[in-house]
Amino acid sequence: MEIKMRSALLSAVCTVLALFAAPISAKPPASNPESTQIEWIDLSNDMSRSDLASFEVLKFGPSADKNVRRMFIFPKDADDGIYGIDVSHHNGVVDWQAMEKSGVKFAYMKASQGDRFRDPRFAANWKSTGSNIRRGAYHFLTADKPGKDQAKAYLAVLEAAGGLMPEDLAPVVDLEWDFVKQGGKQVDRWETLTPDQIVKVVSDFTAEVKAATGRTPIIYTAASWWNARVKENLALKAHPHWIADYRALSIKNKAPQSVRQHEHLVWQFTDSGMLDGFARRFDVNKLNAASLDRLSGK
Repeated sequence: MEIKMRSALLSAVCTVLALFAAPISAKPPASNPESTQIEWIDLSNDMSRSDLASFEVLKFGPSADKNVRRMFIFPKDADDGIYGIDVSHHNGVVDWQAMEKSGVKFAYMKASQGDRFRDPRFAANWKSTGSNIRRGAYHFLTADKPGKDQAKAYLAVLEAAGGLMPEDLAPVVDLEWDFVKQGGKQVDRWETLTPDQIVKVVSDFTAEVKAATGRTPIIYTAASWWNARVKENLALKAHPHWIADYRALSIKNKAPQSVRQHEHLVWQFTDSGMLDGFARRFDVNKLNAASLDRLSGK
């Protein structure tokens, strides 16, 4: 049974991965200073965070974790801290009133990816969260485009939806596997860059975003990806970290596997969150702080 379930999950993940087919370059991306107008493309076949987290568990987790998912139900399981969710177009139309009534305290939503892809649900999500849910927007960073160009795309999507308000949470850059299909197999485009080159793409993005918003961006990542790609480089240590880790041992220890010499501020621990009485699932995150002001980036 376990082998069949594992094979099915691997097959599902590989099916999503196979949708990507872009060339890989060993050189870091170069910015185009003459590019001022963005020809937007709505995201449709991008991988969800749940897909990528499942890939991490299957590839890097111990065998006991392969079919483990922690069910988390708002509000009954959210009584020991500050919990929030993250969503994208993969979640469809979100019932934000129900989220608010169920005790969801903060929500991050996908805004953009690369230098021209935008989430088609972002504007609606951004405008609908309600006053009792602190909102934030994240960008999925890709290895093939300059960080500064990607920041401009993110900021443009954010501005078109109404912009960042004083009470909103800090911008987030999603830094993890950026898969493409090459030679019949899936390859992470970040593996063609050195740690220093990766840091430059990230730093160019965060510097541009901070200059425009006055907020220090948060980095969302997974320890297994970070330790393989960024390694011992500590140049990004000033940025708070949001760690994705669904491992059973981490849940038992009530803390995620940390990135080298970095403390986590947020922990995404499951993609199986639900509201009591609702069937739809979503990612759940726990704040490693006593106040949401720690997520302000100020």
